[in-house]
Amino acid sequence: MLRKVAEEQASNTLAILAEEISHELYHGKHRSAFHGYSSEFKEYKAYQTGDNLKQVDWKLYGRTDKLFTKHFHDESNISAYFFVDLSSSMFFPRESLEKINKSIQIIAILAKILQKQRDKFGILGISNELLWESPLGNSKAHLFEIYQQLEELLSRESSEEISQLPSILSAKVPAIGQRKLVFILTDLLFNDPDYSLFLKSLSEIKANKNTIKILHIWDQSEKKQESKSGSILQYKDIETSQVLSLPIEEWNQLQVKQESYFIDQRINPLLSKGYQYHSLCVNDSLFELIRQII
Repeated sequence: MLRKVAEEQASNTLAILAEEISHELYHGKHRSAFHGYSSEFKEYKAYQTGDNLKQVDWKLYGRTDKLFTKHFHDESNISAYFFVDLSSSMFFPRESLEKINKSIQIIAILAKILQKQRDKFGILGISNELLWESPLGNSKAHLFEIYQQLEELLSRESSEEISQLPSILSAKVPAIGQRKLVFILTDLLFNDPDYSLFLKSLSEIKANKNTIKILHIWDQSEKKQESKSGSILQYKDIETSQVLSLPIEEWNQLQVKQESYFIDQRINPLLSKGYQYHSLCVNDSLFELIRQII
């Protein structure tokens, strides 16, 4: 009984947060954050403040110097999948768990927005295996169950686990189907073979007319450490257990080189393929992070 009460209280915390942020985003406006797929053009309408800029016909604007939005017949509801990386590196920094905390909160808020729009959503939590998979749904009961599961994922003990997100994503390509909205929350810390598989899976998902949003989760402390000159920094790779000891100056120089490599080998391939990439620094406010996504 006490366990059930504790679970409900934890879920209520996420529910309150999701409700407050989603309400603050819209201020009572009836505006969709995500739009479904449409089959046939219907008409143009004059652009109004709050309309989705993705619906603006920019070619028509170039000819007329006026903003119009395109509307279609038979616009369908969205079905969205969230793939969340729960490997050891996502539980960094250990002191605050900010990366995994913000990831869980982002999912909760986006799920609430989708539920308000009567759109379906499901979540897959992945570490060194598929830890949890929820079916697609859009009821309030489904949303509350999602909140509970997210809290359980957050409170689990994270051992030294390497992400199997690329291989599990690859295996789930057929199940995703067509015309879905696919969110992938990860820090992109994969080895080269796994990253090649990740890119291959994204290509297959996109070929099935799905929309992909890569939510790259990172913390400022992963890029630069503030400390006194001459200090020795010890860093343990929480996925490989390798320990590295370096003076703080050398460490920061190494991180600059690593960041350059990361941009070239991890981020640029995503941008060149046209995927929707969002760089989300967890040190920013939750409200700002959600605004970047929608």
